[in-house]
Amino acid sequence: MSEHITSRSFTDTVGVEWTVREIDSPSLTQTLAKMLEKERRKSGWLVFESADGDKRRLAPYPPDWRTVSLFELERWCMKATRVPPAPARRAQD
Repeated sequence: MSEHITSRSFTDTVGVEWTVREIDSPSLTQTLAKMLEKERRKSGWLVFESADGDKRRLAPYPPDWRTVSLFELERWCMKATRVPPAPARRAQD
């Protein structure tokens, strides 16, 4: 039986600690599904969260994210889209 990794942690090159987790094919409300109809996030995304409160989203994401090097995870994190705090994020979505 293989273990399903739901999150990974790493420290980037400047010393910031990050946790990355997968939002895989989320169950969407009808309203949200319509909003994301043409959006890349429709089939899931990776969420990067720093110990400092920074949050980023990467979509689409490679299915092998659980096994890539920490260096590669950091590269994806730096390319990921910054997610604003909840009130601003709701306005964007």
